[in-house]
Amino acid sequence: MWYVLLALLAAEGALYLAAGWAAKECRQAAWRAFSAAASERREVDKVPYAALINRYAGGEGVSAAVVAAIIRAESSYNPRAVSRTGAAGLMQVMPGTWRAVNSRVQACSGRHAGECGADCYFDPERNIRIGTAYYAALVRQFGGDLVLALAAYNAGPAAVERSGGVPPFAETKEYVERVIEYWYELAALPAPARTARLWERAGRAAGWGAAATAALAACVAVRLLRRHRSWRWR
Repeated sequence: MWYVLLALLAAEGALYLAAGWAAKECRQAAWRAFSAAASERREVDKVPYAALINRYAGGEGVSAAVVAAIIRAESSYNPRAVSRTGAAGLMQVMPGTWRAVNSRVQACSGRHAGECGADCYFDPERNIRIGTAYYAALVRQFGGDLVLALAAYNAGPAAVERSGGVPPFAETKEYVERVIEYWYELAALPAPARTARLWERAGRAAGWGAAATAALAACVAVRLLRRHRSWRWR
């Protein structure tokens, strides 16, 4: 009986490791395909603020469809959205990021370089201009890798540089995948199969199975020790 439990535990452990590897490989392949396809400067038409998105995305040399997907993921096109961390507007720009980018693009002006009030943050045109300029700067910073640029838009460029890729944060991974899914919808292209998520589910199932098998084996061992003062199965 011990051999059965050990064999089952080994199989579940192997499936857990294999599923984790397969999920990672599938996700990386999907991300590479998106980064290559979305490099095309695709405009949008049937979304809110399409004219503004196309104008500023074109000016920055990035895909308007990606910018629109970011807006949908960040605020669902709500110009007065505010996050718990203080990011504001359509593209959920943080005040510090706004000041840094605005000092270059001059979307609005004040007594000091980059100064701006709430009326600026919530103004659709200014917010799209600042957010698009920031995203475009991230694309350039990460050598045209759109996935890393999206990860940096969510988690910050420092986190991406420290990780050497997409940071291992569930929120950031989910954010990147959500933007990519929205882009495929806007581009009217078939989204890649969500095989990475299927492998992740299989891995979680195997992990829970291994934990249950290990717990069962431990319970059996304790019971045998108490009854027979030996772990041997009689």
